[in-house]
Amino acid sequence: MIGTARRRRDTGPVFRLSDLGLQGDTAARLAEMRAAGPLVQTRMPMIGRFRVTTTYAATQEVMKGQARFVLERRNATGRGGAAGFSWWMPRNVRLMASNMLARDDPEHRRLRRLVDKAFARQGVKGMADDIGARAERLLDAMPVRGEVDLVEAYARRLPSEVIADMLGVPDAARDRFMARAGRLTASTSRLGMMRAVAGIGSFVRDFRAIVAEVRRTERPGLISELIAVEEAGDQLSEDELVAMVFLLLFAGMETTTNLISGSVTALADNPGQTQWLLADPEARIERAVEELCRHVSAVAGTKPRFVAEDTQVAGVALARGEMVMALPVAANHDPAVFDAPHELRLDRFPNPHLSFSAGNHFCLGMQLARVEVQQALLRLHARFPGLRVPPPRGRDYLGRAGHRGFARLMVRPDG
Repeated sequence: MIGTARRRRDTGPVFRLSDLGLQGDTAARLAEMRAAGPLVQTRMPMIGRFRVTTTYAATQEVMKGQARFVLERRNATGRGGAAGFSWWMPRNVRLMASNMLARDDPEHRRLRRLVDKAFARQGVKGMADDIGARAERLLDAMPVRGEVDLVEAYARRLPSEVIADMLGVPDAARDRFMARAGRLTASTSRLGMMRAVAGIGSFVRDFRAIVAEVRRTERPGLISELIAVEEAGDQLSEDELVAMVFLLLFAGMETTTNLISGSVTALADNPGQTQWLLADPEARIERAVEELCRHVSAVAGTKPRFVAEDTQVAGVALARGEMVMALPVAANHDPAVFDAPHELRLDRFPNPHLSFSAGNHFCLGMQLARVEVQQALLRLHARFPGLRVPPPRGRDYLGRAGHRGFARLMVRPDG
């Protein structure tokens, strides 16, 4: 059966993940993939050919099946490292990539427990007013007339400044730190990504300098908490701390950037839904953002996993050592679970979307992301009720596999 499955995979269609951007044909492409089966083939540079899930059930099964689907190749085949990087990659790239999102239990559980404890001390529930005030300051600086790139001026700056505050990045290092972070997350072309990867060494030096400064000054923030936190006598090593800061920065910035900008366009494309929200925004924003998380699906695909043992998913045979990626965007638009899944319905309930993953790798910062999107949308629409957003054909999409967002989004605040 396994051999038959492999031959069927080799002769079946190969889909491009970059086609699952925010473009208007997403529904048709997902339907085409789903019609080909619950798992279909795709291909990515440096990774090769692997399978992706197309249904809610298959996606959830892969996300929650941490014993059968592992992130570190060695735990499936006895050789190699974590998914997505290899021995030949520069040391600094391997260091950054070796964060807890690329680790299996028990190492993942150890790292997650330490950062969970530090994150809990920071708290999120009481941050809404502070995040809203920061959003207001960014809107104060936004030109009222003419075009402005909403990604650069607002959608990226808000989560990046929030996470820099939470981390406790020293003021003297912040401008250079945030400029480099912006260049890395804004890279979309292959050449741009190669340049960004080449610059990771500078990032590592910056992170080490920031950690050293926080150690000297005992500056408040997540970095200090991560330095100090102990669980059963365990602590993060220096390399683990640097990788964790890198993860918290980019997990807390890129995904939320795409979620904010994608939500703005989703509301612009559905004026009736926007009117419903703005009729009672404070009471409706939480449910609305859950639907926007589902509808936008800023993270199209999770990290690829390795099959740890011969198994089946939704009746499809998988052999040990094969690679499979869970697609939240496919799960979130599965008509078997969601009525009219490609429609934006801000009052949708229940809404069991998988935008923040599931299982032991569910998103650590999901509550923070929710609050950031809520405040970003409330403040933006209150300040610029006539905000004009370009139509789908006039938008500059990222075109990056695994992500759904915009490289730029030129809007007119004055309408």
